[in-house]
Amino acid sequence: MKKLLYTFLAVSIIFAACKKEEDEVVTPVAPSIVGVWTPTSVSVTESMSVTVMGQIVESLSFDTAFTATPADVGMDGDVEFTADGNMYNDGDTNSYTYSGNVLTVTEDGETETRSCTVTSTSLTVMFSETETYTEDYMGQEATITESWDMTLNATRQ
Repeated sequence: MKKLLYTFLAVSIIFAACKKEEDEVVTPVAPSIVGVWTPTSVSVTESMSVTVMGQIVESLSFDTAFTATPADVGMDGDVEFTADGNMYNDGDTNSYTYSGNVLTVTEDGETETRSCTVTSTSLTVMFSETETYTEDYMGQEATITESWDMTLNATRQ
């Protein structure tokens, strides 16, 4: 009986003396844009205003949401982003960078920057454009402003 008691006492001391290991801190890794993406949907908001002599004489605005094929969004097939900074789409190769939810693509010497969100399975890219020009409107010189916002959604292949 004494041997059993001494054994339990020794085991208790051993366990009490053991230091609990600290949990290892794991820093989450942000999802990578690298991969092949297939466009799945697009939503578009457009507006136009006509201004004559400083007064808005006509204004139009509409929202459209639809499921898109790659052709609907001006893309022929999937888009591939590689680890070495190349983007492939429709037989074209462009360079890109992605950092802090900003996608910058350089095509034919021109750089475009877009807001972009990446998860392990989805990619969302936001486009905004505004164009202002002058033309004749009912015999008066008018300033026409057209704006559109588009959100492109894609899934990882």
